[in-house]
Amino acid sequence: MDFFINSQIGIFLIYIASGILICLLFDIFRALRKSIKTADFITYIEDIIFWIIVCSFLMYLIFTLNSGNIRFYIFLALFIGGVLYYCTISKYFLSISTKIFMLLKKIFKKLIILLLIPIRIFMRVNKKIICFLCINLQNMSKFFKKFPKITKKEKKTVK
Repeated sequence: MDFFINSQIGIFLIYIASGILICLLFDIFRALRKSIKTADFITYIEDIIFWIIVCSFLMYLIFTLNSGNIRFYIFLALFIGGVLYYCTISKYFLSISTKIFMLLKKIFKKLIILLLIPIRIFMRVNKKIICFLCINLQNMSKFFKKFPKITKKEKKTVK
């Protein structure tokens, strides 16, 4: 195995697999975008994060496998891997992953709705209690308004 990684053909095949992996990750991002609509600003941030991840991964590979030497065959192998992935399984993977993300989105929405039911019930009950208290406080204030006001002189005489 060590000989395979140290040979030029082995390294070339690793970069082809890396091109396939990068395209697979990109299709995951595409499936997420199809299933969850976001604002353009969020999409830009997602793109930046994706490319930071890809660049970090490639830098790690280049420094690990080639001692930091950038060669033309690296880009050729990445391109070949991307084209192989795109021509073979990209369409199927994107379709399946989009359906999976849509299903997860539906499940998540239903779960949120189920979790919010007790909160809604609590709010309805509290709304009724608050309305009851407000109505009774209004009635009590009307009741107390019927009493005559005590003046300062009357307060002094009561003591």
